[in-house]
Amino acid sequence: MITGIHHISAFTKSAQINHHYYTDVLGLRFVKNTVNQQKTSIRHLFYGDYKATPGTQLTFFELKKAGQTYLRDNYFSTVTMNVPKGSLTFWKKRLENSDFQVTAVFDEDKLLFTDPDGLLLALKEADDILPLERRTNHSSVPQDKQILRLSEIELFVKDPEATLTFLTTFLGLQKSENQVKDPLGRFVTTVKQSTSAHKTRLGRGGIDHIAYTVDSTESLEALHQKALEMDVPVEMYVNRDYFKSLYVLEPNGLRIEIATTGPGFTIDESLEELGTSLALPSFLENKRAEIEAQLEDF
Repeated sequence: MITGIHHISAFTKSAQINHHYYTDVLGLRFVKNTVNQQKTSIRHLFYGDYKATPGTQLTFFELKKAGQTYLRDNYFSTVTMNVPKGSLTFWKKRLENSDFQVTAVFDEDKLLFTDPDGLLLALKEADDILPLERRTNHSSVPQDKQILRLSEIELFVKDPEATLTFLTTFLGLQKSENQVKDPLGRFVTTVKQSTSAHKTRLGRGGIDHIAYTVDSTESLEALHQKALEMDVPVEMYVNRDYFKSLYVLEPNGLRIEIATTGPGFTIDESLEELGTSLALPSFLENKRAEIEAQLEDF
């Protein structure tokens, strides 16, 4: 049922700084400016390729008073993104020469660095070529060097075997040692042992959840029924307008979302205008004035 990754959602302290970093430095497109649908005073920023393709999206909740994240026990860690073959040297130089003066370090086949909030990121080369219609043109990142997609997430948990069993038996992902992959092998979830007895404290730079993709509402409903049958804790089963989502907790308490591929972000903005205005799902439109009054410009 799972076809790959949909998005990964983290926390930022400043929408303005976050936007500058991900659009101007990393060259991703700002594809949706919206709010947390449960707490509308929180801005929700989405980035991806030009077409906002599921599997390319990083999203951030802005928490202006957020403290630093402390990763100790049961947490999501490094987010790896693929870039074209032969481009890591370009990216190292670009990151280190940016306004943020990022420290970028080679570790085997990856380039490791952080965003301004401390989120752990990595770039890894792949053989793919980004289709022309998905390439961005708003930044100085050459089109043949642009980020291709999300390719890996690390989980550190108290009971790795329980998480791996959940990912294989509930989500149907394919296991290989301490990793699971989607059917096409394009996204890897690596599960490692956490060693701290202390609870993780999430703040800026922490990851709230990861979202896998299903291709239809029927597949999502089937997983919802499966969760009920397997006694998997369900947090929410909700229509986001842009996609439908099922939120569950894996055995170590990490939040996992499963989201449909569509209908997508062009239901309320044209492809050319994505991210240019505050977009709200239809069920929040009657609260637009109130919501806009709570948000600061950025």
